[in-house]
Amino acid sequence: MKNSHKLTVFLIPIGIAVNFICGQIVLLLKLPMYLDSIGTITIGALCGGVAGAIVGAITNLLISISNPTTMAYMILNIIFGLLAGFLAKRGVLNSLWKTVIAGIVFGLIGGGLGSRITVWLFGGLGAGTTGAITGVLMQMGFSASMGALISELFADIIDKVPTLIIVYFILKSIPARTLVKLPQGNMFIKRKGEPKEGQKVV
Repeated sequence: MKNSHKLTVFLIPIGIAVNFICGQIVLLLKLPMYLDSIGTITIGALCGGVAGAIVGAITNLLISISNPTTMAYMILNIIFGLLAGFLAKRGVLNSLWKTVIAGIVFGLIGGGLGSRITVWLFGGLGAGTTGAITGVLMQMGFSASMGALISELFADIIDKVPTLIIVYFILKSIPARTLVKLPQGNMFIKRKGEPKEGQKVV
């Protein structure tokens, strides 16, 4: 087994732990976001989409032990891991403004697909804050489907933009000597003589 693959196997449980810990902190502090895919996206960016997808899938499996409804949304975390690997290969996560746009894209995917899952399996009323917002929107005359879409798009964009920004700074903080050992680590090594973001090349 290559050293990069060994390190990937080592990092997968760390990514799962980061997802779980961040998610629990958010629950304890009752913050209006999730922050439970930081590990998924970070590992996807550094080790490839498949590794990120594994982190996302196992995270949902573990959380579903105490909260079975999360199993229904496993596909979202798998998509986030795959997408992180794809975007990292194209240098998107090397730029802060591109990372913010990527966060919006993640939010649109999470909110759009997540709301469809909520409607198909739970009639549109999910758990937590999004379910409460959907209930209010339904009282205002919105259908369950539209209410779920609005509430989950809102919640996911608010969650995924900070999540991607956190991932961006995590990736920037990793030393080059560690990055070179990871399957996609070279994507985040600052090349000598490369202009800084926003710096004009004369």
